[in-house]
Amino acid sequence: MRTLALIDVASQMSGVEFSTLYLAQHLDRSHWSPMVVCPAEGDLPAHCRAAGIPVFLVSQARFFSTSVRFAGLTILNPFALVLDAIALVVSARALARFLRAQRPALVGPKGLVAQFYGGLAARWAGIPCVWHVQDRVSERVGPFFPWTMALASRVLAREIIVDAESIARQLRSLAPPARVSVIPNGVDTHEFSPQVDGSAVRAEWGVPPDQLLVGVVGRLTPWKGQHVLIRAWARIADQFPNASMVLVGAPLFENGNYLRELRSTVERLGLTNRIIFAGFRWDMPQVLAALDIVAHPALEKDSSPLAVVSAMAAGKPIICSRIDGTAQLFDDGVDGLLVPPGDADALADTLALLLSDANLRTRLGCAARARAERELSVEQFARRWAAVFERALA
Repeated sequence: MRTLALIDVASQMSGVEFSTLYLAQHLDRSHWSPMVVCPAEGDLPAHCRAAGIPVFLVSQARFFSTSVRFAGLTILNPFALVLDAIALVVSARALARFLRAQRPALVGPKGLVAQFYGGLAARWAGIPCVWHVQDRVSERVGPFFPWTMALASRVLAREIIVDAESIARQLRSLAPPARVSVIPNGVDTHEFSPQVDGSAVRAEWGVPPDQLLVGVVGRLTPWKGQHVLIRAWARIADQFPNASMVLVGAPLFENGNYLRELRSTVERLGLTNRIIFAGFRWDMPQVLAALDIVAHPALEKDSSPLAVVSAMAAGKPIICSRIDGTAQLFDDGVDGLLVPPGDADALADTLALLLSDANLRTRLGCAARARAERELSVEQFARRWAAVFERALA
């Protein structure tokens, strides 16, 4: 049995942290003994301990956003770059001391910042490293960040796992293509299932059994596009008085400005009684079971988000932005409906189509469930990861 150290960039739960937990829970324990390394106490360490997964806390220096908005443009912040370079070295030194003491067979950094300081620490400790990249690197300030990421992956990672082909293309510009493996996120298809009962959640939200409920699940941040969904809903809400909408999620790394903007928009549009702000929820199987339609209106860089994969496993009809990465989870019109990102009118028309057609909702939901069972189970996810780990140690 070999020890795997999963290095997570955060201690509060988001998609990266859920994938860390799922992987640690489902790796074959006859071959792998996973540990999770976090910067502080939080929900991820608590859930790992509850699952019998060892957790270690290693401090992480503070990192800053490396871009700023100026005159409507996104530009590099050179001061943040210098501060982050210092934070990177400080964090890597602390982690390297831990790795030398623990001597895991393999290190798996998860999350953008952790890939840099985790990869550097693993190199200093003389331990093979496998990166897990779940976000397409932003190109808002040109090729600088994708180029930096690809170059660093060539130096710091023996193998690289990404969850979408769109990310693989960025990294293969400099990293050897054979070292980049595409493994979409997986979920427990028993936990997320059409058989789950969501009636208690609907009752909690005050949604009658005969009312249609549209939902979006994800961190509240502008690039996830919740504001686009609200605009789309405003266009068709009067046509469907027996339907409502719920936004499930909360801000994570950002402050609450975007949430306040969303609430202000809802009030200005007169939709206060038609849109529920549910906040962060732990009972995601029941939350998804409560929904009749799932929308994922992200504007950029999404790949195989767990919210979408979980909704597919739950057998929900899904409307998704046609983003390179996420769009590859679907055959448009077969197991999901795709719309142009940021197009509120197209999103409104597609929502209206689904709200009007119960047979279409059923057909899409069944096909999405079948695809999740075929391709997106957590068991397949863990087995494919284990194969990459074996290559990294060969």
